Amino acid sequence: MNKVIIRFLLLVPYITLLHGCSSLFYYPDNKNSFFDPKTAGYAPENVFFTDASQRKLHGWWFPAQKYPVKATVIFFHGNAENLTSHFLHLAWISQENYNFFIFDFPGFGRSEGKPTPQSCIESGHAAVDWVNKHKAEGKPIIIYGQSLGGIIALRTAIDKKSATNLKLVVADSTFDSFREIARVKLSHYWLTWLIQPLGYVLLSDRWAPRNLESLSPVPALVIHGQKDTTVEPIFGNRIFEKLAEPKTLWKIPDGIHTDVFSRHEYKYRTKFISFLKGLDKL
Repeated sequence: MNKVIIRFLLLVPYITLLHGCSSLFYYPDNKNSFFDPKTAGYAPENVFFTDASQRKLHGWWFPAQKYPVKATVIFFHGNAENLTSHFLHLAWISQENYNFFIFDFPGFGRSEGKPTPQSCIESGHAAVDWVNKHKAEGKPIIIYGQSLGGIIALRTAIDKKSATNLKLVVADSTFDSFREIARVKLSHYWLTWLIQPLGYVLLSDRWAPRNLESLSPVPALVIHGQKDTTVEPIFGNRIFEKLAEPKTLWKIPDGIHTDVFSRHEYKYRTKFISFLKGLDKL
């Protein structure tokens, strides 16, 4: 009996950690600026817009450097820091025929509020609405979600599909269930292995994407490094299996987390531009 009590007491911190732990998915920084775009040759426009809950949100707009403009890429970044450390993942695409817009979720950078599954979805809706209203000019929209931003991007794309000229949805190094990723992470350690089911009990997927197949006929591209230990490749496979055609899966053999365009001798940048050109022919 004493052993049972001891084991339970050891698990109490983990149970407490899980309770309401959707906040643990977010590591915002609203104090620091990590990288000045001017040092990389960019001069983005500061953009402020509001979401449905009247939070003031901040983003950067990078206009396309080549014409004609083919589409606007809206980037949903990952869970840490703020847009000043994430924009370089995709800002390079503005040197092609694509506008690029990156924004911060509530609590990140200069965006007001606190990040929660609901507030992040509301900010995603607001970002798409702002681009449609002020910058799209009839051009298609590409929604690109990376890491934690991917689950928000997928839900936003489903919600906004009928109101947006959506050309492509990209899910990069991401997952589609808060509950499932919590379960997988708990399974990695002997001390938390026994409480895997609590991920389903104490977390909610209310704001996760549902019916991924409903994105069709909008094309979807899933990108996942096969050496990703932050969000394991099984999640990319899971998303791809749930999607309906047309869909494409890029398994990056030596890829780790969110490195598809920053390593590999930049070959995937060229591949991505070619992929987008292929969509123009559909």
